[in-house]
Amino acid sequence: MTPVTMSTTPRIAPRDTPMARGQWQAIVIYDSGSPAGDVAALERRHLDAGLSGLGYHFVIGNGQGMEDGQVAVGFRWERQLPGAHANASMCAPWPLRAHETPLSANDLNRKSVAICLVGNGERRAFTDQQTRQLLNLVRALQAELGIGAHGVFFGQELAPSAGGLGESGQLQPGTFRAQLLP
Repeated sequence: MTPVTMSTTPRIAPRDTPMARGQWQAIVIYDSGSPAGDVAALERRHLDAGLSGLGYHFVIGNGQGMEDGQVAVGFRWERQLPGAHANASMCAPWPLRAHETPLSANDLNRKSVAICLVGNGERRAFTDQQTRQLLNLVRALQAELGIGAHGVFFGQELAPSAGGLGESGQLQPGTFRAQLLP
């Protein structure tokens, strides 16, 4: 499926099937770990790793392979399919609801929307346009799916040894969550 570019008002309604609102309980934000890339390159990497295509639901470009701030909608979102982004060592750092256990890796793949920022946050800050589009997209998903800020995670929070998204800069989990819907 051809990626779709979003404006500042993100299109989050899937094109191929009705939105499965009850399925989605969290949002997980990753980086690609590479300075440049696009959906095709990420999909090749995921296919080479044995996945059935792009593991993320959305990809946001940095001007190096995709337009800066371009938001591509992946086939998993269009078809409301589970992601393929959390590995076996990952789990949510806290429960999403009282009296529940934190989401396991399997649950994260089945119940969370995965967003990937092209770039490597440990080496270079994400662009202003990327972070603006990320915030717009996450807020739109929150509003549509009823996901609170406590249900938005960064990949490194799920597996702290994994790194990613940078140790400094504008994408600190607490600072980012403070800008989200409650």
